[in-house]
Amino acid sequence: MMNEEVDDTEFFQQDFTTASDWELFNARLEEIFHEWKLSFGQGTFRKLAHHELASCKWNVARETIKFSDVELQVAHYKACLEPVEETETPLTSAALGCQTFVDLMSTENDYCAVKQVGPEEDRLHPLAQWYGLREFVIVSPAKKSIANESQIRILMSSIHIAVAESSCDVPVFVQVMDKVQHVYLGVCESGAVRLSFDIVHLHVTPPTCKYLSGLLEVFKGKIGVQYVEPVVVSVRFTYSLSRFVSSSFASDKSIPFSDGGPDDAPDGPGWNVALPFGVSVDPVAELLVHCTWPQVADNVVVDSQTYTDFDPLTAPLWSVRVLFEDTPVCYMADCIQEFLQIVNNRRALTEYFSELAFGATQNLDGGPNPLDLLTESKIPSLASVLPAIGAGKKQPKLEGPLNDDQLKEMLYYLFPDAQQEPHWPYASSSTGPAEFDPLKIKSANPDSLVHRLATLLALCNAFFGGKRAVAQLWAEFAQEMRYRVERCIPVPGVAGGFPDSRTCLLHQKLQMLNVCMERRTLREGGLPFSMTSSAAPGVGESDEEFFDCSDEEEGRAGSGGLPEPVGRLSRLGKMLLVGSDEPLYIPVTQEPVPKTEDQLEDDAEVMLKLGPGSELCTQMMSASLLSDMESFKAANPAAGLEDFIRWYSPRDWIEDEPVDEQDPFGRRGHLSSRMLIPGNTWQTVWESARAVPARRQKRLFDDTKEAEKVLHFLESRTIGQIAQLSMATLFHVALLTLSSQASPSERDAVPRFAETFEKLTASCCKLSREAWAADGPRVSSAAKYEQLLGEMMQLECVVTQVRSLQRKLFDAGESSPELVQRMLQAHETELPEGAGSAMARRLVNMFAEAKGAANEQQGSAVEHHTGANVSLPDPIEKQFTLRLSGETISKGMGTPQFVRAILTSQEFRLCGAFSRNTTFY
Repeated sequence: MMNEEVDDTEFFQQDFTTASDWELFNARLEEIFHEWKLSFGQGTFRKLAHHELASCKWNVARETIKFSDVELQVAHYKACLEPVEETETPLTSAALGCQTFVDLMSTENDYCAVKQVGPEEDRLHPLAQWYGLREFVIVSPAKKSIANESQIRILMSSIHIAVAESSCDVPVFVQVMDKVQHVYLGVCESGAVRLSFDIVHLHVTPPTCKYLSGLLEVFKGKIGVQYVEPVVVSVRFTYSLSRFVSSSFASDKSIPFSDGGPDDAPDGPGWNVALPFGVSVDPVAELLVHCTWPQVADNVVVDSQTYTDFDPLTAPLWSVRVLFEDTPVCYMADCIQEFLQIVNNRRALTEYFSELAFGATQNLDGGPNPLDLLTESKIPSLASVLPAIGAGKKQPKLEGPLNDDQLKEMLYYLFPDAQQEPHWPYASSSTGPAEFDPLKIKSANPDSLVHRLATLLALCNAFFGGKRAVAQLWAEFAQEMRYRVERCIPVPGVAGGFPDSRTCLLHQKLQMLNVCMERRTLREGGLPFSMTSSAAPGVGESDEEFFDCSDEEEGRAGSGGLPEPVGRLSRLGKMLLVGSDEPLYIPVTQEPVPKTEDQLEDDAEVMLKLGPGSELCTQMMSASLLSDMESFKAANPAAGLEDFIRWYSPRDWIEDEPVDEQDPFGRRGHLSSRMLIPGNTWQTVWESARAVPARRQKRLFDDTKEAEKVLHFLESRTIGQIAQLSMATLFHVALLTLSSQASPSERDAVPRFAETFEKLTASCCKLSREAWAADGPRVSSAAKYEQLLGEMMQLECVVTQVRSLQRKLFDAGESSPELVQRMLQAHETELPEGAGSAMARRLVNMFAEAKGAANEQQGSAVEHHTGANVSLPDPIEKQFTLRLSGETISKGMGTPQFVRAILTSQEFRLCGAFSRNTTFY
């Protein structure tokens, strides 16, 4: 019979090898558990550190499976813990049998705070918060919730089978009911012990569970077995303080020039003009005070409806957690943000003030001019407002949002030299030469004229009338520049010297104006040195001052039939001319031509378009060379090209070897190969150069023309171009404001302040060197500045958060940066001395003040909280954690039992984990 073959054509044959959907689902679950290696085995594991689960990162692995037509998601949560050190004694698995049991019985991670922000992987899952588990698996529906009891039973059966078949000793949970309720049923098996997790969630707390006495009855009734050791109870009461009276913090939003002049300011003359700093509301929204009793036996404390031993003022542990406002308005960031909004505005100054359209170019030569009334600009100068400078001539004023007093004080701030006793003088550091620093922001020296102007433009845009106020202030500034150029009054607050390409373009333009005025002063008043006219050194005649003469006088012959030398500065050492024994003299040459970076870019673009062989390009490049050659010929009539090369480009004069000792004047040698190329630029220019001293040459640098170019540049800017010119400087001012506003103690309290500030500075440095890009394929400059501004706003907000916390929790002059830093990171911060600390007393006083303010009895509240009957209000949350383990009275070694009760005014939650030995069941 056993060998008889089965007839394949049998009508009633059934294939019992076909798996059902439920069996396939169970098999897939087991496969996933095996892939994740969810069996601890008999290895060792360590206890968790205090609140380690809240501070560590979490690794989350996910798989999606189907049961019939229901899609489920399986997620494996595992804390990324630091490895065990060799000196640390690990706890073996024999102690409690399973890592899960150790986590449940440990009190180190009771009452961990749940992070509400950040990526999900970094947030603490509710199961880890309630049970203190370091690793667990959750099976949850992908779409609809599982509320049907039959479905829940089937799914839990599958979980039990998969856990048993795969020898998984990691707790596995099933999420049931509505997802927002966070109700989980779970199981964990280790050897003969089965641990069942259950959660009860209600909106109203049952009367029997409001106190510890009722919870103990429920807990012991659920266990059904009497243990030798008492129940270990851990209790936490949480109190909320969201109303601050005397400790409330408000940033002073002081707007310069809004309430009169500096004499009316709180600080008197010379008061600080800066961007507003701070937040519009108290950044601290709520203080949570936790009073904790960590491990108390149930037989030594009483907590019932009639009496309780849990007085918060006697709690051994006090801790504080801070909740901040989500998005408070930051004054400085808001001011700069409004200024960023106008960078693309193309309206010109004449569109705001039509009278500016009729202004003409001013006479830059100075002096009275009968056509002044027709040709002068209609932009009013500082002279019309400030009689200290002006000549008494009244000009029409622009009717704008800024009144006369505000405008006068702003102009005094920009040009303190207009006052006999300046309120805001420039420091020497603001006008000194800039030091080379590749990480330096391309703007200007701190507190220079450009910095002050950028600050005022942002303030005008935010608080004094918007774009029209910006146009008014800029027009006044441009008119003041024209007024100063006409009268050769140097522009204050600007670094001396030629335009420095390491600074912003606006600063270079102002430097150019000062250079033009210096050149004009020298040209009209004579050089600051005298020229010697004699051929022999040592003759002290000084008749070579600048003066006008005829061509005949200029070309009069000296001894030997050569023109008489003119324009000599000094001898060049002991060197003699190659063709004669006359000394070689250094000529007086024209000053180098200063140029701003936009002019250098224009020149480079023109030369690139013309090409290297262009005659015009050669003339542009050799204009300065021609001037120097003509000055050299005038100072050394008998000189040749070789003599000029020996002075101008010594590397192109190669001395013969060996050096002739009888001729130590460097005359034995020859020109370099590049100078001997036929028709090279040096030879061509030398042949065309005439013997003309520098004072007779056509000026290489026309200071009148260049000054007018700068003035036209300033007067023709649109509102958007004004903002773009001053944007990098404004961000530099903002960074300096951040640095000056943060005190040393506040910097120590802000996490990674130095690192963050350095990163902001590097980003600002990079942006300040980029050409302004409008919207297009690349990211616009405005978008980059907005991103940088967002990071600066966060730092501004954190600094004010530190100030608010220090005002609330510390006496004047006291601080604890470590405590404040932990609070800023939303960590629960334990008070060193508990209820007896000075900080705890301040908190109690703040609670009393809030209660008195709520009852409109502030005076009696102060008297009350200074007395002996000090108390806190009712807690907003109570948490009780009950644990049992060890020997039982009648059944040998017991298994771990755990319950956590969370009581608030809106909900009641019981999280239970009850175990039993399955050997005898």
